[in-house]
Amino acid sequence: METLKRDRSPLGDAIALLVCGILAGVLAAAAAFPLVGLAGLVTEDSVASFESLPTELTKPTLPQTSYVYASDGETLITSFYEENRREVTLEEVSPVMIDALLAAEDSKFYEHNGVDWAGIIRAAVANQGGDSQGASTLTMQFVRNTLIYSASTIDEVIAASEDTYERKLREARYAMGIEETMSKEEILQGYLNVIYLGNQAYGVHAGSYTYFNKPPSELTTAEAATLASLPKFPSFADGLLDGEGDDSDIIDRRNWILDRMVGLDMITQAEADEAQEQPLGLNPRPVRSECVDVATPNWGFFCDYFKDWWANQEVFGETERDRLSLLKRGGFRIVTSLDPALQEAAMDAIHDEIDDDDPRALGSVTITPGTGHVRSMAVNRVYSLDQTENGERSDGDDSKPSNYPNTTIPLLSGNEQVSGYPAGSTFKMFVMLAALEQGWPLKTAIPSPSQYASRLYFDETKQPASCNYQVDGKWPWCPSNDGNWSSSPLNMWGMFGRSSNTAFVQLQELVGTSAAFDAAKRAGIDFYSEGGVNDALAHDNVDGYGVFTLGFDPTTPLEMAEAYATVAAKGLHCEPLPVTQIIKADGAEWTEAVAPKCDQAFSESVALAAVSAAHCPVYDNADKTRCSGGTAREAESIDRPVIGKTGTANNDRSYWFIGSTPNATTATFVGDPDNSSNDGIASNFHDEVRSAGVKTLKAAYKDLEEQSWPAPSDKMVNGDDLVSIPSIGCMDPDDARSRVANAGFEASIASGRFNSDCKEGQAFSTSITGSAPKGSPVYILISNGSDHQEEEEDEEEPGGTTPPDRD
Repeated sequence: METLKRDRSPLGDAIALLVCGILAGVLAAAAAFPLVGLAGLVTEDSVASFESLPTELTKPTLPQTSYVYASDGETLITSFYEENRREVTLEEVSPVMIDALLAAEDSKFYEHNGVDWAGIIRAAVANQGGDSQGASTLTMQFVRNTLIYSASTIDEVIAASEDTYERKLREARYAMGIEETMSKEEILQGYLNVIYLGNQAYGVHAGSYTYFNKPPSELTTAEAATLASLPKFPSFADGLLDGEGDDSDIIDRRNWILDRMVGLDMITQAEADEAQEQPLGLNPRPVRSECVDVATPNWGFFCDYFKDWWANQEVFGETERDRLSLLKRGGFRIVTSLDPALQEAAMDAIHDEIDDDDPRALGSVTITPGTGHVRSMAVNRVYSLDQTENGERSDGDDSKPSNYPNTTIPLLSGNEQVSGYPAGSTFKMFVMLAALEQGWPLKTAIPSPSQYASRLYFDETKQPASCNYQVDGKWPWCPSNDGNWSSSPLNMWGMFGRSSNTAFVQLQELVGTSAAFDAAKRAGIDFYSEGGVNDALAHDNVDGYGVFTLGFDPTTPLEMAEAYATVAAKGLHCEPLPVTQIIKADGAEWTEAVAPKCDQAFSESVALAAVSAAHCPVYDNADKTRCSGGTAREAESIDRPVIGKTGTANNDRSYWFIGSTPNATTATFVGDPDNSSNDGIASNFHDEVRSAGVKTLKAAYKDLEEQSWPAPSDKMVNGDDLVSIPSIGCMDPDDARSRVANAGFEASIASGRFNSDCKEGQAFSTSITGSAPKGSPVYILISNGSDHQEEEEDEEEPGGTTPPDRD
């Protein structure tokens, strides 16, 4: 409530009384003739400002708190607000609350036309006598506060709140105009929603919950009088919610209001006496503001992802700033996809294996195939800004805190600054998808030697993974299988189930790295990192980037869940989505904003063929599968149709387990967020990752209907319009190349030499045997003579150094 304050001096007193008289006369004239122009009494600019009511008053739009809930629509995750507010109707407010405010602020509200003339004169005179009295009616307070909250510049705020007679006159005129255009009930309702009650509580709804954790319809007489004491003195409540501060001022003000209510016949003396004997009885509702103050600390990473998602949706505004402002002002009721029970189960599965203060981050993300709804985001970290007691960084950089146990880094979702963790063999899925799209059937058989001389990655400097010989002055890349195992040719079921590095490098050579890269992007991998495949892309050499299939590039658990969910959804890619329902402040549902964004990234036939091969790592003998081996023995306990893949990054820098049923996909990893190149961080921790991943997946599908995938088509299993590859047996390499080329293939001689029973230098086989799509690249393999039984003649290998024997 405003007061008219003047400097004390004899001359000042005389002038003040004169001004007050003039002001009273002006206001009285305005009351008597509200439609008559005021030229001659005020300046020309002031006249212009009175000609029409601002739209901020006729159609006020006040900022309101947005509340974010878990998937059950009841569990509050957090709130977003610039001002803690929610608008209510008069019917939602206890009558005693309304009476208390009228008694405290404007007992003649239903009698005046917006301005209390007698009150203004009384306050002006009293102020000159040393007292401090208010002169603003409830309507004038509504005008002032609405203009302040609707202001877009500091000048507008000052104009609406400065302690001047000009502002008082303008406010009075607006108040009279409001009384002509709005009913008393509408004005009162607006006032109830605009008043400030301290502790960032705007409006009676926020105040009721802030101090008593109940709706305004349930306030008692004592509680109502307590809230009614705050519009004039919000500072009375400072510190009280934290158990500090002095409550004597607010109790005195509350008791004065109760006495006023008795005098106005609003309550009886007995009711007032009973209320005055009560303590304040504050029971504040925990205020959860944004992601560092969520109900449960491990929900912070999901909250952070939700906020980032909102900031990037064009439907919410033109710029990121506009979108976040809408979230904080729009008064939305937002139901997210976070499943509290699954989140708790995922955290339990993680904590069964590792503590929060471990440098290794063990985490998982669960997504629903076909919608992209993110159901859980769990990691052994606490989402917190307090990182003062964090452990030492593994990279030795003391200029910034480590990520454990407290952090706000988006460890699970990533962004342009956090690219994730090396993907390992999980990227073999994308090479296989590219091959299936190009017509290579599941039965395609590719040799799986313990080591393979690649044709895609050469370097003039010898590397640890280089072959021990050069070709045209460069060192070929010679990848090997983990454990140096070898096998006879493997079909795609065997290649994927046993995760053969050497076979998949050959498959990548057949389809081209650029095709695999494109498949990964369509599935949902964003490739934030500047190195790796993006560096190859910048140099127009993606097809020369051979390590792609082994997952040297980093990614995040959210992206891996998104990508494998695309396969599980029969090729339907859906962007990750953290919300299921948004209700606007007016009660309307915003269906457009929550609609899944999906596209058919792969044909259903290709996806189902990939599903068939992906049964093998997790020991699921589905229809038409021809599995051999598997890398996730723990998954045998899963009692649903399931697909999956494990992945070990180079030098154990990370380890992954991805598992999926038709309606739940979980990606689980371990890595070092401080240093993605930390060699050995995942060593001796593979079993724990798989165990946590399997437990989380089981919890994810526990209450879901059991579903299954159709078997792949015969065309995807056996191929269509394939051409037979001519057999090669101990013949001249050029003759072998001509034979294969004449059959309709792109034939070339492979670099290096391989074990066979043919003479050294003879062609003995092709890289692919059986049949293949016409025009496919087929390589002629040359023998190193290691298994030849006849006595060999001494020959010098043409072209330089003779490569050593290799398996």
